[in-house]
Amino acid sequence: MSTTNAMTPLIALCDRLAQVAGVVTCRIGIESNMTAADYPMVRIVPSKAKLSAYMGRRRVEVLVYFGKPVHEFAAGLEALYAQTFALEALLLESAYTGADYTFEYLETIADEDRIDGYKLMAIRGVVEG
Repeated sequence: MSTTNAMTPLIALCDRLAQVAGVVTCRIGIESNMTAADYPMVRIVPSKAKLSAYMGRRRVEVLVYFGKPVHEFAAGLEALYAQTFALEALLLESAYTGADYTFEYLETIADEDRIDGYKLMAIRGVVEG
C-alpha cells in the first residue's frame, strides 16, 4: 500500500497561506524564539494524521495559529479583533482554494485576551492531500 507522506498536504497548505497579503512569516510548527518581527504570522501545527478514504492520500488535523502584536494598534482591542478576523477570512479563503489539497474548516479558537503583547487565534481544520 502506498500512502502520501503527511507532510505533503501540510507543505501545500503552508505554501498557499504564505501568499496571503500581510502575512510576514508562515511555517509548519511554532518556534520558541519567535519575535515581533515574525508577525503577522501563521504557524501550522499538526495534531493528528491518518489515512484518507482515498488511496494514497492523508488527512491531517491542524491548528493554524495566526496573530498580530497588540502594541501596533492604538485604536483598541475592538479594532484589533476586526483586523484579526479580517486576516482569518483571508486565510480561510486562501486555504479553500489550494489546488493540491482540500481543506475542511472546523472552528476558530480565540486567545480570550490572555496572551500579553499579541492577539492570537487558531483555525482548527483538516487538510487532506
